[in-house]
Amino acid sequence: MTKILGAALVALLAAACGQKGDLYFSGAPGARERASLGQSLRPSMPASAVPAPQAEPLPSLEPATPPLPLPGG
Repeated sequence: MTKILGAALVALLAAACGQKGDLYFSGAPGARERASLGQSLRPSMPASAVPAPQAEPLPSLEPATPPLPLPGG
């Protein structure tokens, strides 16, 4: 149990490695055009993209042969 807690503590400390200072929104003009984290994880297709071609309609679902009669009836 102690080894698990120790490993979790080391992982927690290593995850914060290299992060310094407060997080803030940049006021630079170029920052407005950058993608947010949500947009980076789930990019959307641009509006100018070519739409997908229309699919052909499915054939009729009618059986190819008539159903067989039930036995005894």
